[in-house]
Amino acid sequence: MPPIINAQGISKAFGASPLFQNVSFTVSERDRIGLIGPNGSGKSTLLRILAGDADPDSGEVSKRKRSRLSYVEQESKFEPGATVRSVIENALERAAVPSNERGSRFAELLGRAGFEDVDANATSLSGGWQKRLAIVEALVQVPDILLLDEPTNHLDLAVIEWLEELL
Repeated sequence: MPPIINAQGISKAFGASPLFQNVSFTVSERDRIGLIGPNGSGKSTLLRILAGDADPDSGEVSKRKRSRLSYVEQESKFEPGATVRSVIENALERAAVPSNERGSRFAELLGRAGFEDVDANATSLSGGWQKRLAIVEALVQVPDILLLDEPTNHLDLAVIEWLEELL
């Protein structure tokens, strides 16, 4: 089976300063890859390129046809007025999850993540709860590739353990 992601010779710079140059790699089924580097080295930029939210200066990123990708940014962002319920329902709709599966997927993941008040305003949640919500939002879409940027920021030990077990 072909790789899910194939990056060939990608480079990105801001001004005259290159973040990275001529990066090539593949991501295949069941791979777990971690990016480690100092602040400002381009880890988040590389993830945004892989997610299709940014373009490389050179090189090419290709994804396997019909593959599903979810990206959890370093800082969680939700629309003003969005609730926990609306965030997850919108994610299920975007992923074209059949309506007869939505209720069980909704309840299972939110329950496992510890959400009790699904009508809470997403932007009023603490940083840790916002990160949990962003992770659940990505997971309900059942992605083939899950890109997580600083996934443990703002999370307590119990939720980090939940995330590790889940992954």
